[in-house]
Amino acid sequence: MTSATTTGQDGTTIPGHTGQLPGSLLDHVLRQSFGLEGYVQHPLGGEVDQNVRITGNDGMRYFVRVTRAEPDSADVLWQNSLLQHLASTVPDLPVPRLVPTREGKFLAAVVHEGRTHVVRVMSWIEGRVLADLDDHPAALLRQLGEAAGRLSLGLSSVEPPVGLEPHDWDMRRAAEIVEASLHAVQDADRREAVRTIMGWYDDLLPAWDRLPRSVVHQDLNDANVLADADEDGVLRISGIVDLGDSLYSVRAAEVAIAAGYAMVRKADPLAAAAEVVAGFHSVLPLTAEELAAVYPLAAARLCMNAVTWTRRVSESDTPYGRTRMQHTWPAIAQVAEVCPDVAEATFRVACGLPPTREQRNLEEVLAEAARDGASYAPAPQLLDLRPASDLYDEVDWHDARAVRASIDDVLDGRRRRGYVPHLSASLLLGGRRRPGADEPATVQVGGSLIVADAEEVASPLSGVVEARGGSGMPLVLRHAVEGLEFWTCWWGLDDTPPVAATVPAGAPLGRAGASEETDPLGSCVQVQVHRTARMATWPPPRVVPPSARQVWSHLSPDPARLLGFTECSTPAPTIDDVVSVRRRHIARSQRNYYRTPMNLVRGRDVWFHDEDGLAYLDSLNNVTHVGHAEPRVTAAATRQMRKLNTNSRFVYPQIASYVQKLVATLPDPLEVVFLVCTGSEANDLALRIARQVTGRQHIVNIDGAYHGNTGVVTGISPNRYKGPGGAGAPATTHEVVIPDRYRSTYGYDDTDAGVKYARDAAAVIERITADGRPPAAFIAESLMGSGGNIVFPDGYLDGVFTAARRAGALCISDEVQVGVGRLGPWWGFELQKVVPDIVTMGKPLGNGHPLAAVVTTREIADAFDTGMKYFNTFGGNPVSCAIGEAVLDIVEQDELRENAVSVGGYFAQSLRELQQRQPLIGDVRAEGLYLGVELVRNRTTKMPATEQAFMVTELMKERGVIVFPNGVHDNVLKIKPPMTFRREHVDLYVDVLDEVLSLPELRSAVQS
Repeated sequence: MTSATTTGQDGTTIPGHTGQLPGSLLDHVLRQSFGLEGYVQHPLGGEVDQNVRITGNDGMRYFVRVTRAEPDSADVLWQNSLLQHLASTVPDLPVPRLVPTREGKFLAAVVHEGRTHVVRVMSWIEGRVLADLDDHPAALLRQLGEAAGRLSLGLSSVEPPVGLEPHDWDMRRAAEIVEASLHAVQDADRREAVRTIMGWYDDLLPAWDRLPRSVVHQDLNDANVLADADEDGVLRISGIVDLGDSLYSVRAAEVAIAAGYAMVRKADPLAAAAEVVAGFHSVLPLTAEELAAVYPLAAARLCMNAVTWTRRVSESDTPYGRTRMQHTWPAIAQVAEVCPDVAEATFRVACGLPPTREQRNLEEVLAEAARDGASYAPAPQLLDLRPASDLYDEVDWHDARAVRASIDDVLDGRRRRGYVPHLSASLLLGGRRRPGADEPATVQVGGSLIVADAEEVASPLSGVVEARGGSGMPLVLRHAVEGLEFWTCWWGLDDTPPVAATVPAGAPLGRAGASEETDPLGSCVQVQVHRTARMATWPPPRVVPPSARQVWSHLSPDPARLLGFTECSTPAPTIDDVVSVRRRHIARSQRNYYRTPMNLVRGRDVWFHDEDGLAYLDSLNNVTHVGHAEPRVTAAATRQMRKLNTNSRFVYPQIASYVQKLVATLPDPLEVVFLVCTGSEANDLALRIARQVTGRQHIVNIDGAYHGNTGVVTGISPNRYKGPGGAGAPATTHEVVIPDRYRSTYGYDDTDAGVKYARDAAAVIERITADGRPPAAFIAESLMGSGGNIVFPDGYLDGVFTAARRAGALCISDEVQVGVGRLGPWWGFELQKVVPDIVTMGKPLGNGHPLAAVVTTREIADAFDTGMKYFNTFGGNPVSCAIGEAVLDIVEQDELRENAVSVGGYFAQSLRELQQRQPLIGDVRAEGLYLGVELVRNRTTKMPATEQAFMVTELMKERGVIVFPNGVHDNVLKIKPPMTFRREHVDLYVDVLDEVLSLPELRSAVQS
């Protein structure tokens, strides 16, 4: 190796090596010029400059940049002036601050191997570059846009530079740069995508001079933006670095470049870009023409990056270049598939603007054209395929033949002609809700004409054929009405006119293609209206996700009037409508699940379905015990409703049949039934019985329990009287400690935990009895639901029941949430090998119908009958009894108790395996199909992860799984699904929970 010498600013000669400044020389410069001594160097990457982080003994860090240039270089002086300008105009913007030399300058020059190098020292900014982060949450991308907007504002008053040399990342040279390197791209598909995108760029050129201009950073790529976690573990934009490519250009280039790199490594690039654009616009509003330019500019920047690095790698392979291309080419392929018109509309909506720029009202023109043109007479019959449609009530919508038969029944007349309205969601397109690019496309764009096979379809307006269609492509017609051009697309036609043919109004466009027998709609011709030729010939999508409905309502106007309709249908209440009514007319104390709830319109088995056809796995409903809309239950209710329904003081056979079946599930001597409507009523009545029979008023309960919402049972529900707005326990209520083996005194490792918790409870009973306050009853859920899904240790209820009876109290088992086979046996108390004096039942008895019961012994029932009548108008009415009997039959016939044990065991095992790799899970507890997952931020201290539990519920809802927390700390995910839950549902639940718990915002909440 040939040695080299370098001359420092002080004239000393320092040995060095060829290439970048050697570390010894850099140390010398830092010490002599900047007064920085004893710093350790950490080389960093860089395309051109030599970048180094230095760290002192005190932990102080600086960023050092070495540039091969003269100290009076226009580039260097320009960059320094920008940093100084930003320090004064936007001092809170996280950009590096220049550190002065001993002489007060902002650079030092040194000659190495005959070449001058400029050394600059800047403040160090903590964080990781976005390129090194696996995930970029939407909030982080919006912050990126906001930071870009603040940066643009800070640079807006800078005069254009003088004497700067052009460089290869100048957006004004995009076409030139791409064309110069495109020859190096060997893949034909990649070249085609680039040419498509650069065509968009060329289309911008006429408007280029009208775009606002300013100095821009010009390189907000994912390697020049830093993010760091705040004190709550949430990622925030922490720094913007490297102003080396800054120049005077169109202002939109700033947000376009940031948005372009934000689209890389994204399942939904357009959504990622929209967050950046919205953030920028909130700080520095973009003009309409800028919003139209952002997507083509962003896409062009990605092309500049990809083709440039492809050429460079072909000439001289570099790991950096391969890394840049690895993700950029896939992003380009995705971006090229999105029409710029759609992107513009999406950005406008994200910025709170109408989806399209002001223009003549196309809808009014369509209405006038329809009046003057050929009409569809008679108009097709409207067909409602929305999720709430009655059409699905009696059929399985996954069975195409059954749906088709149902549709044929709906469409009357001898000719099969129907119409599915524009932008209506269909359950036939439904799927589990998922976020981003995975959101199911359940909304059709345009209206669908359902006609007979090979039926001729005529054009309602004259037009010129621009694309003939076929092979899955639409027939496209251009129309001109009153000087306004628009386009129609016709999907599903055969024998269409040739390109350039003029089709008069009323003339045939083609024949409906023959339908497949398995197609639920049969022969269907989908009709769309589009504002631009580019949109019509893209081709446009036939279906879109619900989140895109607003955008497409403007991009593609409703064709209904062209097809003979004046009004298409009465819109169903949206989620906003429903929430608005709730806020106005429903008491605020009656809270709903979720910050942003869904509008549920249908349920079936273990699934909910909302107004948009999005499905949600129900892991929460111990109400719909044998499944949503169970056909045998609804049939039993319908049959009985047609025969008789009346109040329970009349005599009818249904009540006798039902109570016999109900009592048969219980051990002796429980045989006398009081039928009521709700679990709260049942527990209220149980307390009334206990107090009247014993002549006492005091009640012993378990801390954390919930027993209902009447005035009486609220007073024995710590979950309520200790919660927000609660007034504390009444004087007649006495708590025993919750037998929680995860948090309380006796843990999972104590084999005598049940005996010990029972002993502590017995001490409370003995104390209040000795104080002259003997209890009338001890009440306990057989497994604590709202208290945190607490599974009692063996022997617990036996010990407490013994102590309560010794004190003369009755023992009440609250089975409202856990009964009817959910834990395996018919009733939860059977697992504890006890027989209570009174059992209360509720939720699952009626599968969503209000049906509840109190069952006790003949002796207690007779003692309660002191002459005062007990009457419940609706409790045990014939319809309720028919439903209750159907539920019991289904549980028995379908072996759902056995399913609870099998699937519940698999569920528990799967969750415990998940616990091993997800530190946020502190405990898993389970019995049958009643499970709880307790989330903690620290497994040692067991700090409750309450905020994170609610985050989990929202994030899982977005992924189509219904979850909600309960427990004393609201940090336990309660799992109590319909009893028809199967292993595949368990797998889905666990996979989604794993995905959510792996997100950075939840991972970062874990404390070591």
